[in-house]
Amino acid sequence: MSEQRFKTEEEKSKFKRILEDILKLSTKELLAYWMGQEVEEAEMYHKLYVISKEATWDERVPKLFLEMYKDCLDHAEALLKLYRTMYPNEEVVKVDVPSLEVALSENKLRGLVYQGRLKEILEYLMGTEKIAHDVYEYLATQTVDEEVRGTLKWLAGVENTHYEKLKKLYVELFGESPEEAE
Repeated sequence: MSEQRFKTEEEKSKFKRILEDILKLSTKELLAYWMGQEVEEAEMYHKLYVISKEATWDERVPKLFLEMYKDCLDHAEALLKLYRTMYPNEEVVKVDVPSLEVALSENKLRGLVYQGRLKEILEYLMGTEKIAHDVYEYLATQTVDEEVRGTLKWLAGVENTHYEKLKKLYVELFGESPEEAE
């Protein structure tokens, strides 16, 4: 990517603290946390969809953002279904851990959108999806619960699919893969 993910030690430290907090969550809390993550990610993609429709970008851009928005809502629904299966008749627990993906991206994305820097937006989103993939994979290796491991592996695959969709659009728009642009 053209910019480093963490510009300061404070950003790196914040990310590390969030990841450490996630690792301390119970299975129930972990499922609730990732449901919230998917909803927040959906909200971010919806905002990008709306803004990109207003801008003079290629029509493929808002179309992809809308698709990503719908995917995230579907994933949140699948996680809720799993939660309800594992914990029938229980309310979804509240988890007080900051957002891993959206907290790192929304402020930066807002500035990039209003400046019309589509290439950087796509690079940043790909980086965010890569982080989510890597975190899901890592968490899957940390759990002993096979059902949760399967869900985390599925989510890692979902995030990889998101990455690939963003990368495909990047290549279509800019004629090179993000790795070549570095």
